[in-house]
Amino acid sequence: MTHEQIRQAIRSGWPFFGVTRQGQVMARYVPYGPVFRWKRNQMIPTPLQGEDLLWWLLANDEGEEP
Repeated sequence: MTHEQIRQAIRSGWPFFGVTRQGQVMARYVPYGPVFRWKRNQMIPTPLQGEDLLWWLLANDEGEEP
């Protein structure tokens, strides 16, 4: 999935599975459930939802670039 597709999937509330530009795996398994991300060999639910999660992705993008 492209970064924009991941953002749309987060907004839609439907299940998805994708990898961000930084290689982070993100997924939602049930409609309108939490978004999970891959960290330290496990999928953990993110405490952020919707637009807050999109802000988190944007901030993460900015922090990763040289």
